[in-house]
Amino acid sequence: MTTTRVRPSRRRASGSPPSTQATGHTCGLREGGFAVCWGDNGSGQASPPAEAPPRPAAVTERFTAVSAGWGHTCGLRGDGSAVCWGLNAHGQIEPPGDERFTAISAGGYHTCALRGDGSAVCWGDNEAGQTEPPQGERFTAVSAGGLHTCGLRQRDGAAVCWGAHDPRPLLYEQIGDAADDVIEPPPTDGAFVAVAASVLSACALREDGSAVCWGIFATGSPHPDERFTAIAAGAGDACALRTDGTAACWQGPGFFLGVAVQGQPPDGERFGAISVGASHACGLREDGSARCWGDNAEGQAAPPRGERFTAISAGGLHTCGLREDGSAVCWGNNDAGQATPPEGDRPPPSAARVPR
Repeated sequence: MTTTRVRPSRRRASGSPPSTQATGHTCGLREGGFAVCWGDNGSGQASPPAEAPPRPAAVTERFTAVSAGWGHTCGLRGDGSAVCWGLNAHGQIEPPGDERFTAISAGGYHTCALRGDGSAVCWGDNEAGQTEPPQGERFTAVSAGGLHTCGLRQRDGAAVCWGAHDPRPLLYEQIGDAADDVIEPPPTDGAFVAVAASVLSACALREDGSAVCWGIFATGSPHPDERFTAIAAGAGDACALRTDGTAACWQGPGFFLGVAVQGQPPDGERFGAISVGASHACGLREDGSARCWGDNAEGQAAPPRGERFTAISAGGLHTCGLREDGSAVCWGNNDAGQATPPEGDRPPPSAARVPR
């Protein structure tokens, strides 16, 4: 849910990050394709399935991609089949068994994936229609949010969303008619190369580097004259990197839900990667050092001094970085072990990487 989206023309497509992170648990892939998870495991979301019984203690599945949702995790095997584990209150860990996919995205209580021909398949909670992609459409990327899903249409790069992507009903209950002043409508034209769905909002990057956000954005949306190289959406806010490496952020639904990033990006700092969590954000400088801002009640915005990273991923109340040797180091809340990567494993955080 907090994965950073980068321009797929230069990096892995936004729908299939090598690893991902949710609020209470984290998952990564070993070099051999094994999935390894740590953190909150109350619903089994941090226990990848064994290849076959009777070896439940052995993590023998191999994946090419993994995506963590709010309480469940899904991975793609080498043959394109999907396997999910964790919370299953709405069938979100029950992918169709005879399907093959090229990308997968775990959202709130639902999951969506792309077939080889670009058609989307979703399963899990469908209270708002978030698991009903439009028939006949083909996509190059997919991103599952809270109660909605967004994809980039194959034929023209347009952003197409389904589910509760109109936040008016919820917002009207909280602030009445003032809701009309903070809701940005979805774009009606333009081709995009990356998309990031949040709780009640979404953002996308056009081929020319311009960004557009829609849904709830309390302090405006990206300036049309700005150009960006990467974009990320957290539980509340969205951030992007300008072409000079400086960061820009916008307050989204978190402003009203109480999980907005506190403060603005540091002036003058330049980053090669950015990631947004629930109420904090982090960037990687060109030398690999990390700088975070926002809520630091659990130490999630205080990276260890002297460390250098090649990738960074901001979660709910914790953050993880990847060293040059592939080892992971995390900081912040560790109530469920989410800031304690297993020894000997090298799980890469989501695709917020410093370009080489």
